[in-house]
Amino acid sequence: MKYLRLSAEPEKKDTCKMNKRELRDRYKKIRREVTDRAEKERAIADKLLSVIKDAETVFCYESITGEVSTKDIISRLSEFAEVFIPVVKEEDMLLYSRVSDRYTDTCDYTVVPLIAFDEELDRIGFGGGYYDRFLASHKTISVGIAFDEQQCEKFETEKTDMRPDMIITPTRILRS
Repeated sequence: MKYLRLSAEPEKKDTCKMNKRELRDRYKKIRREVTDRAEKERAIADKLLSVIKDAETVFCYESITGEVSTKDIISRLSEFAEVFIPVVKEEDMLLYSRVSDRYTDTCDYTVVPLIAFDEELDRIGFGGGYYDRFLASHKTISVGIAFDEQQCEKFETEKTDMRPDMIITPTRILRS
């Protein structure tokens, strides 16, 4: 069994005994409180674009409050690749392009959201399993994007959890 210990704990709670829901709550808060956000998001975008500059198709999430913003990323990707966004239908995610008004089942790269990650690139998502199911059934290079503050020590994983091929932060490109 893998456990988590935070490097910088704002509270005294024993994090080794936290479940995924508690970890999600903790790291959503940490993610919301990231300082110098715009500068860090630019660094993430620059690193991401340097890695996937050869892509013809990219599946990228549309960010919500607190996540690494993908607005600029999607705009910059659109200059050289067709960008698909997720459309959730029941238990599945469909890949939709607003530009060509079409769906696809394949993409060169998939940019995945995450709430927290560890050194082995295990990620904690939102808990719906949509990206895990997608990555398990599609051939694509998956890239998580996150702030350095979202890295934590080991946490318990399930066999359905899928690691991204790499995670890009403002300061690093971590590869599996």
